[in-house]
Amino acid sequence: MTLRAWWKDAPRARVPRAPARFRAEVLAEPGRAGVVAAAACAVLLSLAVLVTDPPYGTGDEPAHVDYAWQVWHGGLPVFEEGLAFRPAGAELPPVQWTAQHPPLYYLLVSWLVGPLADAGHPVAAVYAARVVNVLLAGAFVLVARWSAGRVCRPGSPLPQLAAMVAGTAAAVAHVGGAAFNDLVAALCVTTMFGAGATAIRRGLDLPLVAGLSLLMGAGALSRLSAAMTGAVIVAFVVAAAAVRAARGRGRWAPVVALAVGGPTTALAAAGWFYARNLALTGNLQGSHFDWAMANQLQRVARPVWQVVLDPVTWARLPDFFWWAGRVAPTSSYAATTLAVTSVLLLWIPLVLGLVPGAARVLRASGGLGRRLRRGGGAFTTGRASGKGGHGDRGLAGSGHGVGASAAGAHGVGASAAGAHGVGASAGGGARATAGASLPGAGRWVRAMLWTTLLVAVSVQVVYGANGGSLFPRYLLPVALPVFLGVAAGLARRPRLLVPLWGAVATANFVSFLVAELATPAKPGLYAEPTALAVAVGVLAVCGSVAATLAARRALSADPGRGAPGLARPAVPAGAGAGPA
Repeated sequence: MTLRAWWKDAPRARVPRAPARFRAEVLAEPGRAGVVAAAACAVLLSLAVLVTDPPYGTGDEPAHVDYAWQVWHGGLPVFEEGLAFRPAGAELPPVQWTAQHPPLYYLLVSWLVGPLADAGHPVAAVYAARVVNVLLAGAFVLVARWSAGRVCRPGSPLPQLAAMVAGTAAAVAHVGGAAFNDLVAALCVTTMFGAGATAIRRGLDLPLVAGLSLLMGAGALSRLSAAMTGAVIVAFVVAAAAVRAARGRGRWAPVVALAVGGPTTALAAAGWFYARNLALTGNLQGSHFDWAMANQLQRVARPVWQVVLDPVTWARLPDFFWWAGRVAPTSSYAATTLAVTSVLLLWIPLVLGLVPGAARVLRASGGLGRRLRRGGGAFTTGRASGKGGHGDRGLAGSGHGVGASAAGAHGVGASAAGAHGVGASAGGGARATAGASLPGAGRWVRAMLWTTLLVAVSVQVVYGANGGSLFPRYLLPVALPVFLGVAAGLARRPRLLVPLWGAVATANFVSFLVAELATPAKPGLYAEPTALAVAVGVLAVCGSVAATLAARRALSADPGRGAPGLARPAVPAGAGAGPA
């Protein structure tokens, strides 16, 4: 079949509209309260950061706002020319060191920043840009929940827990309450995870090809890291679709369409900008490492192996739960909070969820895993163990794992008659072929997640070896696999671990709030509204507690039946479930 014929005959009407599907999957009862509470928590925590951090309190924020102001006036910044918009009470950088970023985020906020700055209201301008990110933080949690639902089997508790983990993550709130460009890239890549998992499980169709291509273009226009990770996701989708077509389970036309359309859309959207970077700086990323090494004394080049073997790298880079503020990162307070959050909120849950046998070791030693199901790690895309017992959410054997379930279960991509998995088919013809399950789809999805994360981490390690700072927000676009891994660990025994995890996360935020408000603004610079910061901080604490309790309540059903509200509604015969 030719590409033109496939485009003409693509079954558009058989897929429910995207907003309706999104509401049915993400905001379904009774899991709705947990998802809404998680999104509201992200919004409240971001608002707390918004009012706690002084306007233009870092050298990055004035550069981001200046970028948006220059876009409003029809231009793009140049590194050597410095800032054109220079608020009197801001900590101004000596150069325009955000000029290497593509302009999508700045296009989104320029219509707010430009008029306010031109009217002589620089503080209102930065707060307006922050408010946009506050809303994006809430949207990010909803998208993370949707994509997690596409990665996991129906009935899995992991999407609900991943939403709670994302909603209380410090990295989300830090960029949600500041005028930074990270969340746009994170939204694009996180949505691509869900769309990519859908395409791998049920096959490509017109909406998925168009959606993945547009998301790849938007990601390339937001950050270079999003362009690279988006390319990895599209490569996995194309490879899986090619395998499906070669086995007679799908068509070649959508494979070719995505293989050509994805890169073409990205080049059309952002190729001109990276060509500009290359012309101005001699490299696609627009970096000026020579200037940074000569003028920023904290930057020290190291061999890659030193960065890899440095425990601080793995304590700091993936720790999305560390509330870092104006307190010096070399202080004992910062070191203590980093150690606590990386161990308690990140690595212990990851080990419980991902390392086979970890729960058994804890159970044998009388630890928290005393009543856990026997079996491997919770975060799995393999087959269920076949044992039908109803353990305490030992996900590998209970049907709650990430990926396809054993025959007869309601797994994603199940093709047996009556199964409610994505891609379940009834009847023959092209639709049944297009919706047929791809053998090993779960392994494809798992490989897509972890390969994308590995690529992003490798890029950051090389960046750190060249003297760059390692911030968790740089990995935010690929945070979904980490959130799911943490959720898998918490799902081992959610009645105990979820409240404990939430209590540590909330206490960490409270300590951040106290430390921030106790740190005075630098002389001559803008200061934060202290009273308002305290009031919003209290609301944010309530939001964090509410998100934790809502997640625990949503998972309080019989573990053998799965958490309520998490299974996707039955898909009509032959219908797809991919995003439009």
